[in-house]
Amino acid sequence: MNKEKLKLLDVMMKDLNQKEDLYKPGNYWKYYEKDLIKQIKNNNLEELRKWNGGAGAGNIQSFGGGEMELQRYFRENFHPFEERFKIFDDNFFIKKYNGFINKISKYIPFISFFSFRISIARKIFFHKIQYEFNLLYELIENLDKDLLISHDSEFGSPIGFYRENKFYTAHFLKSLLHIHFIKQNTNFDKINNIIELGAGIGLLGAAFLKLKKNIKYFIIDIPPALFISEYYLKSLNYRVFGYEDLLISKNNNINFDSYQVICIPTWRIDLLKNIRTDLFINIHSFQEMEKEQTLNYLDKISENPPNYIFLHNAINGHFKTNKIGTFGVLNPTTMHDCEEFLQKNFNIKKKIIYNNNKNYKTIFEKNI
Repeated sequence: MNKEKLKLLDVMMKDLNQKEDLYKPGNYWKYYEKDLIKQIKNNNLEELRKWNGGAGAGNIQSFGGGEMELQRYFRENFHPFEERFKIFDDNFFIKKYNGFINKISKYIPFISFFSFRISIARKIFFHKIQYEFNLLYELIENLDKDLLISHDSEFGSPIGFYRENKFYTAHFLKSLLHIHFIKQNTNFDKINNIIELGAGIGLLGAAFLKLKKNIKYFIIDIPPALFISEYYLKSLNYRVFGYEDLLISKNNNINFDSYQVICIPTWRIDLLKNIRTDLFINIHSFQEMEKEQTLNYLDKISENPPNYIFLHNAINGHFKTNKIGTFGVLNPTTMHDCEEFLQKNFNIKKKIIYNNNKNYKTIFEKNI
């Protein structure tokens, strides 16, 4: 099954390599590209939210897939609580042995050093995950219970929990918090057409589509991320205009009326220049682009300005490097760069600085 689908990825990558640099991966993503494609080709696509790995190491976790709760640290080759270790950690004899050590340690504390502590740590770790999940769920319940109409899917085999007979992951609940911020600072009822540049696996799009049944969600991205978001949203049974549809289209006047989701590669962003847009979103990807790439996308979007723009990135951009081909961004995009570019057509409606002055999230509203 994977082989047929992966042919499309090969076509995407071949086309990408022929485009101008403004629409290709910047230095940050180019550093990841080879390992990321390898991971996609070596794993079962139907378990794309279960893959091992970690952000910062060329894995799908870098854009919201894989086992998000079990992300490895940068350059680490395993997480101690990955499922493959469970057969040992949950072993009957290990549990009995630890129980015995626990009883004796009450009288001889030193004996606890002879326990299999990783087995105990696994239990504590997953209890903590569930506790934090419940806090996040209850935060949203108190902020805006209506958002919980939208719920996650078990497709991709993610780690998640049930509340009120609905399945959620922590990552999905964080997407609902993005929507809450947008909802609080826009005329939300009139948002029907949304463009997201850099959509990860499409999780935010899925959350929006469950809340607002009649919206159109446009995704602009580079492959292989575009390949994953298209595959994921199709697997959730949304009507998706994808790369194969684009290849058979003969002109720029494509009718998107029958689709809920439209996935467009970066180099075809002009297809959307005549689309009336209510909201443009960029979360954690302008910070990973070269400044000239970010400003080019903002320029393209500004040709037909959306009513609102939601940006959520690092204030000073991602880690800076001075050497091509090494980890980092050569010329990072800052919050000031975006604000300066947008000031002609937009006002800042709401801005929050957080994480010890490292990150921002801002709603821009189009000038009347």
